Amino acid sequence: MKTICTLFFLLIAQLSVAQTAAADNRPSDAITFQPIPKGPDIYGFFEGRIPCEGIVPQLQLVTDKPCEKLKCRLELHRDPASSKPTTFKLRIVGAGEVKQQDGDSYRLLNMEGTWHTEKGMPGDAKAGLYVLEPATVNTKLYLWKGDDNVLFVLDNNKTFRTGNEYYSYTFNRIVPVPGK
Repeated sequence: MKTICTLFFLLIAQLSVAQTAAADNRPSDAITFQPIPKGPDIYGFFEGRIPCEGIVPQLQLVTDKPCEKLKCRLELHRDPASSKPTTFKLRIVGAGEVKQQDGDSYRLLNMEGTWHTEKGMPGDAKAGLYVLEPATVNTKLYLWKGDDNVLFVLDNNKTFRTGNEYYSYTFNRIVPVPGK
């Protein structure tokens, strides 16, 4: 019995090791039926399913009640010559205007604006942030760059938002692929 317990605890310890970058760590493919923008100005595409709480009032979103999650796709553009950030497009399913499709309905909002980078957040003066400034709402959306493939949605104080057991405030880099 002692041997079984020891093996069990060793297995648990091995599984609890933090995730590390791997050579095959690459963005996931994401099927889309929308046109896929291409060109040297595309910095990247990110996707996430985030909780409504906190983000709905900040971005002044219209949603159904109750609102559990928003499905988001973020498209970041930059100047091809200087690589400086320029514009963004944020597609939010679950907020915005009601759309009809195949006898069903859903909400959709396409938000656009500009973005830039800045440094610093509480506890980490060197943290790399992406700051989205929507054209239609007087707010800033702060994203902490965890690495090249992960962005964390911060609150207005540049601190981490806490998700729930189903959804987190995380955007993961994706590679859009056309659906058939």
